[in-house]
Amino acid sequence: HVIRAKMEKLVAKVDLETMTTKQFISLLSKKMGGADLSKKKKFIKASITEILDAMAEEEEDSASSGEEEEESSEEEEEQKPKKRNSGLTAVKLISDDMAAFLGKGKKMARTELVKGLWEYIKKHDLQNPNDRREILLDGPMKKLFGVDKVTMFSINKYVGAHIHPFKPVDLDSNTSSATPRKR
Repeated sequence: HVIRAKMEKLVAKVDLETMTTKQFISLLSKKMGGADLSKKKKFIKASITEILDAMAEEEEDSASSGEEEEESSEEEEEQKPKKRNSGLTAVKLISDDMAAFLGKGKKMARTELVKGLWEYIKKHDLQNPNDRREILLDGPMKKLFGVDKVTMFSINKYVGAHIHPFKPVDLDSNTSSATPRKR
């Protein structure tokens, strides 16, 4: 599907934590020569979720399987060299609360942690049916994050509070000041 292919390229280049769906669709439309995507909003929203899930799984798979990494290393080196155990794949100490919630130990990579949270979210059907980007937290997750709901984009700020160096949640700061992604 043409829209999906363009979306996959675009998702990797933008900061979805600060960009709204409307802004994303507008940018996607520009990348597609000004195409009218207003009737594709539902598809685009669902695809964003799928793409983010796939990206998290790819990062998890590449971080956890040495054999597959070796087989595909030539392809990856052409795109950009990957550093092992750095950035999102670095194994770090997690909070006692998060470790108890996930039940997978005190050290893990951010990708593994996020994957565990998404498994829980999907298993307990916590996504708002009217806006799949929004996650309506149940009792255990409310206790963990201290709020009633999060978006799939803001959840990373709450996750960061549970990963060493345990930075407190700051919803006022703009995440776009982070280093721009290069591809």
